[in-house]
Amino acid sequence: MEVYYLKSSDFKPKLFARPMVMALGFFDGVHLGHQQVINTARKFGQEKNLPLAVMTFDRHSSMVFADPKKASFRYLNTLQEKIDLMKREKVDYLFVVEFSRDFAATSPEDFVQRYLIDLQVKVAVAGFDFTFGKYGLGDMELLKKLGEANFQTVTVPKKNEHNHKISSTRIRKLISEGKMEDAVSLLGHEYLIEGKLLPDRKIMITNKLQQLPPKGTYLCQTQIGSEQYNVQIDFPKITDQPACQVLQADLQQFSENNLEKYDEVKIIWPLKGNIDEAALNNSVFG
Repeated sequence: MEVYYLKSSDFKPKLFARPMVMALGFFDGVHLGHQQVINTARKFGQEKNLPLAVMTFDRHSSMVFADPKKASFRYLNTLQEKIDLMKREKVDYLFVVEFSRDFAATSPEDFVQRYLIDLQVKVAVAGFDFTFGKYGLGDMELLKKLGEANFQTVTVPKKNEHNHKISSTRIRKLISEGKMEDAVSLLGHEYLIEGKLLPDRKIMITNKLQQLPPKGTYLCQTQIGSEQYNVQIDFPKITDQPACQVLQADLQQFSENNLEKYDEVKIIWPLKGNIDEAALNNSVFG
């Protein structure tokens, strides 16, 4: 997968232009609904023998004018995690647009011309609620109208689960309520939180703007180096240093001396395999 980072101030479409099918969206979490959009674009690409491209954005629109320290918005993944998930989806080209103040001021007409027509997009695919342009005034109906002479527009209907729309907002709410299994089922893949492993066996969460579960104790996994271990992790009310306990049974092949070599750790849901909760009482990681 080729990744291109675009800035509105110096964007030159001719450098990237080629006939392609483009899926559009912020894709926070790359959940099952997003995957439906990408798979729809892939289908059209296969029918027309065109590569699959995705256009996303480096931050949420609400963060452009917000103070990051006071912002209430929370992400389901980092930009790098989103890129990794797009690789899993076997996307050919990923366009990451810098959502700057300049870009936020782009009119719907200019967005379609510069980011779709000038890129030689032949089919534009997005969810039914996709918006674009200044103040989000552009919708799928306008996209179809503006592009009808140059590309085909495909609107993907909402994907439901138990009669409720699968959305990033819904998944954030589930995580905020501690319903991790439900959240993972809507994501269609694991939920990942990255952190730094501290000497006192606590974890400092790296992404301060990521959606975290509420105070409580959770069974999940951690990845340290290339190894994964079942863990019990405690998220306190102040979530910048959740304490983590690794099952002793999982550390038979990985001594505490080896643990000292690593400072990065990943917290992963769902838990895989069976867990011996009695072993928590004999934890060597807490």
